[in-house]
Amino acid sequence: MGARARIAGQSGSMVVETLTTIAVGLLALAAFTTLHVGQMYAMRDQVRQVDLQSSARDIADLFSREVRRAGAGTNPTCTGTASTGLLLAKSNQVRIRADLDANGVLTGAQEDVTWTLDSTSKSITRTQNNSSTTETLWTGPSIGNSRIVYFNASGSQLTPGGSGLSAAQLLAVVRVRIELDLKGTSAQTTNTNLQVATAAADVELRNRRFLTPATCPYL
Repeated sequence: MGARARIAGQSGSMVVETLTTIAVGLLALAAFTTLHVGQMYAMRDQVRQVDLQSSARDIADLFSREVRRAGAGTNPTCTGTASTGLLLAKSNQVRIRADLDANGVLTGAQEDVTWTLDSTSKSITRTQNNSSTTETLWTGPSIGNSRIVYFNASGSQLTPGGSGLSAAQLLAVVRVRIELDLKGTSAQTTNTNLQVATAAADVELRNRRFLTPATCPYL
């Protein structure tokens, strides 16, 4: 009986040791998995942040190129008294025109474009008015404090009313600034902190400030 008791006791100890070893191993595996998953999400978030920042810069660059040429060839005979290159100017929307192919008519797909920063749909869109085609350049959780700002020749900011800048203010614009404040989500669904990317660009209206004769400001 004594031998059997000793064998039973030894067996019980081995079971306990085995269970303890398994438990320690499982804890180590859980810790390793948690660390690995955390690193994986961190790497994914880094990629998302780079993509978000690249999107903000690309949008600002495209905006700059298009706004800079506003008014090119839009009023070669200098008739009328209204702006022909900058048709609408709001803090969240701007419409620009330019005769890019110099054929005297503004019917090309890229010659009449409206940019919209839509806080409701949380998107930035570019509409080709001649073809009624709208392209979504970016959409996400929020466009934050993104806005479009307008300045006159003296550097003073022009404040749009509910329907945008007035006719007189449109003629006074020589510089346009876009400020982007884009928000993105984390790769980890439990992380509610939004990623943030900002970009800004100041654009001189080339045809207003440099090329327009003083006797013909209606571009």
